[in-house]
Amino acid sequence: MPKLYSYVVDHDHGFAPCPFGGFCTLAKCKYGSHKRNIVEMADEGDWIAGTGGVKDESAGHGKLIYAMRVDEKIPLADYCQHYNGRRIDAVPVKHMSDRYALLSYHYFYFGRNAIDISKIPRKHLNHRFEKRGPGYRCDFSEEFINDFAKWLENNFKVGVHGPPCDPHSELDMPKCPPRVRRKGHC
Repeated sequence: MPKLYSYVVDHDHGFAPCPFGGFCTLAKCKYGSHKRNIVEMADEGDWIAGTGGVKDESAGHGKLIYAMRVDEKIPLADYCQHYNGRRIDAVPVKHMSDRYALLSYHYFYFGRNAIDISKIPRKHLNHRFEKRGPGYRCDFSEEFINDFAKWLENNFKVGVHGPPCDPHSELDMPKCPPRVRRKGHC
């Protein structure tokens, strides 16, 4: 049974997740704690949903920044070797041997055009969708995961629907003023 992992995208710079080039990756995100993270826990077929955080570099609470179905899970070292043209998230780091990269060809990235999570169907959801604070939640029923995937597929095209909330300087994109972004209009 596939799982759905919901977590807070504390800062959306366009590289964790990296939705460009026809696929979306989660490669250098959620490392550094002693607990296992989404990149380690997720398997092929699982879904990842990133919701907005409170910082200026994010979309704000109550917003869906992106969702991706995990199509491939590969060692981070292999990802950096084979996808080094992406530059922004495929630069080797120390201690890559026990880390992974998640790749998706079936993703919905909204960035600063984040979707209000109140629009997500709640028929089979008996708790809050978004995870607030550190960590993640993955306590969603199979029925809800199916509803969520169908809702995305029926309402949005696969791909990028907006630029990152606070684009990394290497992306060469205009930045949105913080006061507008915090109100959810960016």
